[in-house]
Amino acid sequence: MAEPTSDLELFEAWRQGDQRAGRELFARHFDAIYRFFRSKIDDESAEELTQQTFMGCVKGRERYRGDASFRTYLYTIARNRLYTHIRDRNRRDAVIEVGQQSVADLDLGSPTQQIAVKREHQLLLRAMRRLSLDMQIALELHYWEGLSVREIAEVIETPEGTIKRRLQRARARLDELITELTEDIELRRSTTANFDQWAGELRARLAQKG
Repeated sequence: MAEPTSDLELFEAWRQGDQRAGRELFARHFDAIYRFFRSKIDDESAEELTQQTFMGCVKGRERYRGDASFRTYLYTIARNRLYTHIRDRNRRDAVIEVGQQSVADLDLGSPTQQIAVKREHQLLLRAMRRLSLDMQIALELHYWEGLSVREIAEVIETPEGTIKRRLQRARARLDELITELTEDIELRRSTTANFDQWAGELRARLAQKG
């Protein structure tokens, strides 16, 4: 019998007691989930919430039936953990609309290790952290993780048409923020003209620990 290789095959094997399959599944997705948190909060909290996300997956594995992709399932747990973390930090503001706030507005901290080594990395990360959280998450899942509009809609619990419009607005708003955050014309040009390059490099660095 061939060993399970797809996410769903590994998940089903793990659910039936194959611990190796569970370890392989988590190893496959650990960097992406850690990156999801690290672009928004400090390193210590990112590590803690990454562990909580996988623990949530363990506890809820009997409820997952494969209707959505495993990645969608994981990112949905991660988003819920992040928003719970934010609400817990802002208990005095019980009506806070987390998804409409930015990381900068919420003062969530930043990665403690030097990840943005080039000025373009620094500017791009600063701009991303000034998008609303729902916009930032949609943009990252689309450009960094390759999720489809339908998958992003499931993670953010928003209609697909809204996600399409949000992605368009987020990309345009990112360019506006890059312009607002620096008076260096050449830095602006380099960051926007080579967006895919800088975003790809930043993606890789955000998954690196220590």
